[in-house]
Amino acid sequence: MQIRKLTAADAQAFRDIRAEMCRLHPEAFHQTPEEVRGMTEKQLHDWVAPCDTFPEKFILAAFENERILATVGFRREDLAKERHRGLIWSVYVRAEARGRGLGKQLMEQVITECRKMAGLEMLFLTVALTQTQARTLYTSLGFYTNGLNLHGYKLPDGRDIDLEEMTLWL
Repeated sequence: MQIRKLTAADAQAFRDIRAEMCRLHPEAFHQTPEEVRGMTEKQLHDWVAPCDTFPEKFILAAFENERILATVGFRREDLAKERHRGLIWSVYVRAEARGRGLGKQLMEQVITECRKMAGLEMLFLTVALTQTQARTLYTSLGFYTNGLNLHGYKLPDGRDIDLEEMTLWL
């Protein structure tokens, strides 16, 4: 098992796992698989690697035999009044890797790295209320609920998904 930050060279592998997470768990991620597949190479590279808009960002991934098994994304807010905040996104563990503690391990590593960033005071994330395991993980790491976004997502089948907004003070 190898854990490392993704680079631009990993863009296609990330597109594949991102499309998978959006297909298998549409209630948990804001994109559709088609939107992921339709991203330009530049958009994809800007997601995976630091860019002009968000120089302080990364995606941490767990690999086994060159295959991404789990991801956690981090992006520090870029605007002066929001630089004290960082966003956690794209938390996902493939089905065959669940139960091995990868999600927790990646989250802990991201939190540890974020605590070293000067001026970064808090992390926030959004999770679907239906994602009970993810919510339990986040709570165990010290995140607390600071609000609800009722009907935050409307799925193609018409279902509304309520979202929980969570914060961790670093």
